[in-house]
Amino acid sequence: MYKHCEINDEHISLHDCHATSVTYEKGILTFYFDDGIWISSDTLNKTVRTDKACVKFYLETGEECDVSIYVFEKKFKKTIRKELQISKLLDFINSKKYTLEFLYQYKGYNSMVIDCWLWSDKKPFHRECQIKLRVEKVEYCWSNLCEDRVW
Repeated sequence: MYKHCEINDEHISLHDCHATSVTYEKGILTFYFDDGIWISSDTLNKTVRTDKACVKFYLETGEECDVSIYVFEKKFKKTIRKELQISKLLDFINSKKYTLEFLYQYKGYNSMVIDCWLWSDKKPFHRECQIKLRVEKVEYCWSNLCEDRVW
């Protein structure tokens, strides 16, 4: 389906990329990006978007316990952290009620923390969230670079 699949993310960024759909099957959490992801190309000497792409997170044990999703809400001048189940995140994104914007990724040994925003057309228009993953590997897939879509 994709021409390129990389496990080395040295030249890849998900910053400001919006996941428009997501699946969770056989221990793999996959985010799909209709507008692509960022690739730094040595041959082009610039960072450009790809065409449609996906990112596959191969969970360490393949179980839902490898994923923790937190959504932060402001209520009564306090920030409240609520845990969100994978099924709820899938419903939010796949129903098109929300897109998930990836902001920053922090990596450790077999772990990742992703700061992100859930965006909606309705109030509240966005909610801060964080995804913590225990992963065996991550795979970034796309077919073509869009040279006219520069960072």
